[in-house]
Amino acid sequence: MRSLGLVVALSCSIGCTVEGPEGPIGPAGPPGVSGSRGPVGPAGDAGPQGPPGAPGAYVVLSERAKRGFDVSPVPVTLAGLTPAQVELVGQGSYLVNAVADCGSCHDSTGADGGRRFLAGGQRFALPPAQGVEVYARNLTPDPNTGLTLSEDQFLLIMQTGTDKKNPSSSLLVMPWFEYRWMTTDDLKAVFAYLKAIPPESSDVRGDNKGDVPRVTLPTSFTDGDVARPLLPDSTRDPDGVLRGFTIQPLPQPDLSTLPPASQSAFGRGSYLVNAVGRCNECHTNPPRAAGTHRINTAAYLTGGMVFTADGGVSTPNLKRSMSRNLTGVANGYAAPFTEFVTTFATGHRAGRAAEPIAWPMPTWALRHLTTADLEALYTYLRLAPRRSGAADKLTGGPVLACSTVTDCKGSQPACDTTAGECVGGACDAMTSPCGACQACTANVCVAPAAMSACLASGL
Repeated sequence: MRSLGLVVALSCSIGCTVEGPEGPIGPAGPPGVSGSRGPVGPAGDAGPQGPPGAPGAYVVLSERAKRGFDVSPVPVTLAGLTPAQVELVGQGSYLVNAVADCGSCHDSTGADGGRRFLAGGQRFALPPAQGVEVYARNLTPDPNTGLTLSEDQFLLIMQTGTDKKNPSSSLLVMPWFEYRWMTTDDLKAVFAYLKAIPPESSDVRGDNKGDVPRVTLPTSFTDGDVARPLLPDSTRDPDGVLRGFTIQPLPQPDLSTLPPASQSAFGRGSYLVNAVGRCNECHTNPPRAAGTHRINTAAYLTGGMVFTADGGVSTPNLKRSMSRNLTGVANGYAAPFTEFVTTFATGHRAGRAAEPIAWPMPTWALRHLTTADLEALYTYLRLAPRRSGAADKLTGGPVLACSTVTDCKGSQPACDTTAGECVGGACDAMTSPCGACQACTANVCVAPAAMSACLASGL
């Protein structure tokens, strides 16, 4: 037994280990290689909303500037402008969109059928001079194809008609000879607006015309019966009242018994009629002497110009229209002011819901006039010297095109399918005229003869 115990003891001493105490932690090894980025975790909850920012600066606008921003068909860029410059842009929009209606000539249609505001390109052929054609310019601030003029260059063009593309010649179609009577402040407002609208790329074709004699910068108004010097730009005239009295083409009526507000309204109305609104160009027939630009004062604003519709969107079912007599003693405009306002607001002759104010009268623009400007227009038309005798024309209303009497919409009871116009209404050649250029035969309206002088040149 003693021998066996010794063997066991020797065996343990040779093949068995006994765990000792834990030694101290050794130093850290070098860092390992970074692993790949894990997936992005879900977004955390939104924190609380911060406090509102400080209010921006208030800009006090005139009524016309506010209306200008309201009626602008495109947004405008005002960043960095002073309050005075913001006012100028708004005033410019009012002049462009509510009074002058620049879009009617300078708009174009995009490939998608949408409106391209003031992008230019519209073609104007000029009969009877064969081959003469001009194209409305791009007025947007596109740096390559648009309005790249400086303010001074813009003023020169508007006041003298200088053609930038042909500086030795004047512009055609563009009624610069009316716009040149605008105040310099208003022309600057128009320029400011044109620079603030979105650019449109539109490479307009060049005109095909010969040289048209240029004029110099005017220092006096010489288009009417009385020549009057223009007041210097330093004269304060924010509403164009003083300029309106200056460019009134007839002798001044005696307004001394009227209150100052009515006298100012007359001046403002004259400014709108004879400079920005260009009423003479449609409501006087013919409007001016060729070459001299002198106004036909004998028939001033007595209407009679004839317009043949082109069947476009603005002239659905319209065959022909005629400008209305506004200043005749017997046949001129004599409706009350409330009717005048309603006419502009609705685009229809008061009491005649089925008879809209016919193209090309731009009621779509003029309906945006302020009430004060409507009152000024009305005051001027009522107080301007009246025309009498042969100049006091009995003008006709619009004539609808037709293929059947249904197209006449009650305007007249019959359709002349040969002439393609509505006829048959009762008439009186002295007091109740037919439609534009129609003849009153046996007290019935009939289509005009193909060689009618009225069709060729109006009344």
